[in-house]
Amino acid sequence: MSLKNKLLLSTFSVAFTMSVITLVIFIVLLMYHLNSKVDSLYNDTTKTMSFIQKTLAKNSREVVRELKECPERDYDNYMILEEEGILLGRVRNCMFFGTRFSEAVGFTASVNGMDWFIMYSRDLLERYTNNDREFLDRFLKGKRGDEDYIVEGSFSLRLVRIAKRMAGYKVIDTYRTMLIDYPILLKGDLSIGKVVFVKDFTPVLLETILTPAVFIFYSISLVAILSTILLLLFNRIVKEILFLREATAKFKEKDFSEIQEINEMVKKTRSRDELFYLKRSILDMAQELEATLNQLKSERDQFEEMAYTDPLTGLANRRFFMKEAEQFFQYARRYNEPITLIMLDIDDFKLINDTHGHDVGDKVLKNLAQVIRNNIRKSDIAARYGGEEFIILLPSTDENGALLVAERIRQDFKNTSVSINGESVSTTVSVGIATMGESNEFEELIKKADSALYEAKKQGKDKVVVFKDEREELQEQGSPVPESQNFQ
Repeated sequence: MSLKNKLLLSTFSVAFTMSVITLVIFIVLLMYHLNSKVDSLYNDTTKTMSFIQKTLAKNSREVVRELKECPERDYDNYMILEEEGILLGRVRNCMFFGTRFSEAVGFTASVNGMDWFIMYSRDLLERYTNNDREFLDRFLKGKRGDEDYIVEGSFSLRLVRIAKRMAGYKVIDTYRTMLIDYPILLKGDLSIGKVVFVKDFTPVLLETILTPAVFIFYSISLVAILSTILLLLFNRIVKEILFLREATAKFKEKDFSEIQEINEMVKKTRSRDELFYLKRSILDMAQELEATLNQLKSERDQFEEMAYTDPLTGLANRRFFMKEAEQFFQYARRYNEPITLIMLDIDDFKLINDTHGHDVGDKVLKNLAQVIRNNIRKSDIAARYGGEEFIILLPSTDENGALLVAERIRQDFKNTSVSINGESVSTTVSVGIATMGESNEFEELIKKADSALYEAKKQGKDKVVVFKDEREELQEQGSPVPESQNFQ
């Protein structure tokens, strides 16, 4: 055989070998990237579904229900079944606030460009409803299914059959379709079925295949031997660069978990080449960025706390109280629930400051703040309203309940004292109470509580006075309506 033929044969053999190796690498990389995209889509879908569930459960008030069975008075992520479908929300004092579960499903599907359908287990539905046929007939109206599942949404029987046997996710039709299921848990932990998201994976498949395919074809045709040499010589460099690229992508998402590994790579590198300085620069940048973000987060948390908290007493400040209390007040008016306001003012506070100094006055303010905290619920809002004046909003509380709270605070504060140079200093507090009426606005409610507080001061301090507006009662009885306000 001539040298020319040997050269041609060797060239062909190397080119063929390179082609096979490249093709295998392409297939492996293709499967790796496809599986990575599948995993990424599954994680994104479940994270989006969990996030939007929590968000809707926390903020939605579209549907309000009073729960007859309430094993837990407060629950942050709660789903119930009604005839018109599943409702998602939260439970506060056995009251359910939420929206339709389909909103969370539809949002998740739209964000990820997917279709969806819901599969309800017929057996679990019958158990959950105690086989209430009328309820089931109304709930199943407009839905189709078989002896095992009832299906709602856009679906095909083939996909339903596949979804029955899957858990988590499944890729079918040669990576052209992806199914993802998400369990439906009623009342926190009772399974009733699952949501199935359907993703057309064809665009992702084409995108994953076409670009590498063109590059590989070009490499095989023109630089097969050179590609082999480069692969052998620079495989480590390429691997490190890919790792650095992935790490920088994580840094962009504020994930700094790769800093330690990059630091180890820098320590192990012997040669001070361009790649070493690149890794060193990325490491320095990531460490500075992480430190800056942590500092910004800490400062943001401090600013938020300063914006809404009274620094002396630790209670909410007036700004936060007015913002939050207005929302509770409007909710109480809309649903005709009782709500009561308490205003408190420390008696003879100026005398304490003048006699003992402002340090003692500060201790008295802190003392009253602690007494208030000890006597209110987590759902109540207490704030320092200004100077020695405090204010408390009691949602879902009538006049009698507020009176009990006010009396406890008055008595507890009266029985406490602060010590200064071995001397005990104590004082009392005057309290005014006002309850929402039909025509009240929130500012009017504050004025009435303030009027009751003023009356308590006039009656000799250390008293609880309830504001009483009898004008509407006298009008209904046909009696003359007095111009003055009444207190009790």
